[in-house]
Amino acid sequence: MPTTEPIIRQITPHEDFEQIRTLLTEKENDKIPYRTAAHIQEWFFPSTESQPQARIGFIAEAGPKIIAFMGLDLRGKDGVMIYAIQPSDSDNMRILSDLLEKCEDVITERGGTHIGYFAFTEFGQLRNREIFTLERLGFRTTDEYMRISTRLSLTDWDIPEGLNTDNITVESIELDRVCQILIDDGNKQNAAIFRHQFKAKDPSLVFLSLRSDQEPFIALAYYKVKRVNPTSDVLSATAFNLHFRPQFALSRQEKKQFLQGVLYSMKQLDLHVVHSLMSLKHADIFTLMVREGFDDIRSNFFALTKTIGERK
Repeated sequence: MPTTEPIIRQITPHEDFEQIRTLLTEKENDKIPYRTAAHIQEWFFPSTESQPQARIGFIAEAGPKIIAFMGLDLRGKDGVMIYAIQPSDSDNMRILSDLLEKCEDVITERGGTHIGYFAFTEFGQLRNREIFTLERLGFRTTDEYMRISTRLSLTDWDIPEGLNTDNITVESIELDRVCQILIDDGNKQNAAIFRHQFKAKDPSLVFLSLRSDQEPFIALAYYKVKRVNPTSDVLSATAFNLHFRPQFALSRQEKKQFLQGVLYSMKQLDLHVVHSLMSLKHADIFTLMVREGFDDIRSNFFALTKTIGERK
């Protein structure tokens, strides 16, 4: 008896979003907190008019069952993809290809040329089955270095005795300038992360610099103050990172003291947790942070990109 071909179509506000949530959760093994079906529905169909729809999605369904999902987070003319598919003996590659074609049409209509994707790996792992699958679909790895997300509990971090923060200054600095400094100093990987995480200036952003009497700032730190979750008043620091300017030779101890001074600023703000996302191009910063307690590694991933119309 012939197998019925799955139907590929765009999602509507009336989908069974619990099925989509289950697919995504099983695929990511809880690496990404898709909290509820309502959360995913709001992601694609905002309930407030002031929040424009910035995402679009497609499903493959066999009867009443959703067997695959692919969505786009629209960023300018291009987009970043998320997807999940039910493991089966059917032609999953064909289903993914059909869904991807729908997403490509969206980007083409917007005048865009690229679809991005973040592929999660195990720590230190260069390739896995998902990356191989995406390469068959035409994606190529654009990251030269792994990106890593890590966390520190500030409630477990003690302020060192005799900590001197006199040379640490709160900065009022334009986002474009920070991004340009990172690029000029050979840190384009973290510049790309910064550009994504810091889209507009607002009071929740904190910038700190390390200065000396003779030189302008020789190191920079930045983070956002944010609630741990929308229903809690507990605050955290997110998007935290450090940058040491390469033209100034700082000792390991000086770098450590700057990191400790920045963490002290977070304690002063009564922040409870700090999250950091960084490229491993600068392994010295990663090891510095691990020594200070950033050893709760949450995820590791690579960025991949597909050029629309490019041959596979």
